[in-house]
Amino acid sequence: MILETLLVALVFLAVTLVAGNNLASCVGPAIGARILTKSKGELLGAAGFASGLVVQGSWMSNSINNLIPNSTVEIQVTVLVVAILIFIIAILARVPLSLSMSLVGLLSGAALALNLWSNIDYISKVAVMWIIAPIVAALLAFFLLRFINSRKVTNVWRRIRVYKFLLIVLAFTSAYSLGANTLGLIVATAGFNWITVSAAIMAIFAGSFFLGEGTIHRVAQEFYLMRYSNATVSLAASTILVEIAAFLSIPLSNTQTTTAAVFGAGISYKTRFLSLKPYITIIAGWIMAPAVSFAIGYLILGTWL
Repeated sequence: MILETLLVALVFLAVTLVAGNNLASCVGPAIGARILTKSKGELLGAAGFASGLVVQGSWMSNSINNLIPNSTVEIQVTVLVVAILIFIIAILARVPLSLSMSLVGLLSGAALALNLWSNIDYISKVAVMWIIAPIVAALLAFFLLRFINSRKVTNVWRRIRVYKFLLIVLAFTSAYSLGANTLGLIVATAGFNWITVSAAIMAIFAGSFFLGEGTIHRVAQEFYLMRYSNATVSLAASTILVEIAAFLSIPLSNTQTTTAAVFGAGISYKTRFLSLKPYITIIAGWIMAPAVSFAIGYLILGTWL
């Protein structure tokens, strides 16, 4: 009973951290463009997270079953504790890290150490998705912006109104896809039931309203410097890919796809200088997160459990 209670508390903490950390990437463009106030943006983002979790989150249970079949409560508690610690350390060190990528690495490493035998074919599909999705996001943003910018504008204000409407819609849909994918994976790690889902929904609103303010302010300012077309295309490309991954029960970080889409949008302008250093750092984080987590899962969790 103690472990089950602890498991629910860990779900609450993990979802709170992820919701607060990722809220800005979903609603930041709309807030930065002065389309939504901060409070309305937080509410819209939280509603999107919760909707995605409730409607599609259970699909990520297939992911957990493929990564670590016959998981026990002890394994679930240990994996979530380690994943949360890694995530907090990464935030404090300002290192870009995806909790979903860390969870996949931890679960795979633990499964190997405990002879639970993960589905190798499924893990291969996850790895392929992690490689292909950022490339597709960058290319999609690149060519969409090239197409948009090649079109003659007859009514500038009408186009701006369309972009503002799309940014509001995409703020919700990008939050929805993250709720279905990343938050769904967290809850599925502990077992997708009404108790864990209820704890996750409360955590979504807690994280969105109490932890999201700092990142919203920073990301909103960054997106404010972008054109409406860049922000719209970047969010659209990311949302489509994360939703496809959720449909296939494959964990995919929206920060991964959004970053790649922003990069694609940036290089679509021939006269704009783009610093590659931040993107190289982020890519290194994508590679290290699952690799280091796998090693921890295999060496440490295999010893503890």
